Amino acid sequence: MLSRLPRTIPLLPRYFMRLFLPVFLLCLAVFTGVLLMNYFLKLFNMALLKGISLFWIAGCFARLLPYLLSLAVPMAFLMATLLTFGQLCEQGEIMALRASGFSFTEMTWPFLALAVILCALQLGVNHKIAPEGFHSFRKQYAIAAQQIAKVEIQPGSFMRLGQWKLFARKADPDTGRLEGVYLVRLESKKSGIRVSAREGLLLLEQGKSLSLDLIDGTLQLPNVEPEKFTAGRFGRYRLQVPVSGAPDGERSLDIPEINSSGLKARIADPRTSLDHRNEYAVELSLRSAAALAPFVFFWIAAPLGLRLTRHSRGRGFAASLLVLAMFYGLLALGIGVGRRHAALAHWAPWLADAAGLGLGIVLTRRAVRK
Repeated sequence: MLSRLPRTIPLLPRYFMRLFLPVFLLCLAVFTGVLLMNYFLKLFNMALLKGISLFWIAGCFARLLPYLLSLAVPMAFLMATLLTFGQLCEQGEIMALRASGFSFTEMTWPFLALAVILCALQLGVNHKIAPEGFHSFRKQYAIAAQQIAKVEIQPGSFMRLGQWKLFARKADPDTGRLEGVYLVRLESKKSGIRVSAREGLLLLEQGKSLSLDLIDGTLQLPNVEPEKFTAGRFGRYRLQVPVSGAPDGERSLDIPEINSSGLKARIADPRTSLDHRNEYAVELSLRSAAALAPFVFFWIAAPLGLRLTRHSRGRGFAASLLVLAMFYGLLALGIGVGRRHAALAHWAPWLADAAGLGLGIVLTRRAVRK
């Protein structure tokens, strides 16, 4: 029992952390799993449709993990802190510590130290690691979306193959043999090229490229003058269509994909519109405010946890859910206000932290007096 332990600080933190860490890791796994489910369904469906290996899914998970942890770590810390104190209260150990003369500071400083460490790690993750990982994930997903796992040609209808549109009057899905072939080049500097052939053979090398061997046909090249074109006949023509690689053209990045250095550069760029500059400023403040969530949660969870009574572990769980709902609700409100009012862009995302610290000060004063 803790009441029999000598009043030494090094032993008490080790005991608390031995109780806290398994609960924290369990909560972290649960929250990360919940956040991951939305992406998991998309990734698994993509892998099935495109014939992509499970290693690709695992690689995407690894790229997503920092982004998901930036959201899951503060929530797991709050819930684990309240559940740990709830367990100590149920066993009567908080009461024994109070009777032995342990103060609020002596009982809670290990959790405060851990909160500060998590905040420091979260700052690095939120501002650099998570955005870059999320960008890498989106890039890999876009590349996989371009892959072709199976080509099913419907005779008498057009189908898209990379930058080409293909039509075949007759098609054998088993052998890939085509008759009455017609192709049009789309969405590139060479758009408008037309190819027609008496017959052809369509072959797919899984995950690499698609080849189309055409026999006895014509090739038409567009001219700068719309009423003219250049044409020529061929006996045999091979067309290679890549089915993997980088997406065509430059994809505009979403805000969560841009690290904080990139956001600052865009804010300083005079070509950036006022609305976008405002959104970037809100995102920068949001990343710092969200990173400090474990510190804010400590000042709420520690005094609340010490006020729990026996048989009240369930109250700790309910209290953590209520605090999370209020905190992230205020965070969303701050984001909305900041994006609407440029003067508040740097300050509005801190609304949740300010409110949480205010509540924490009130609760801590009551806990210390008690």
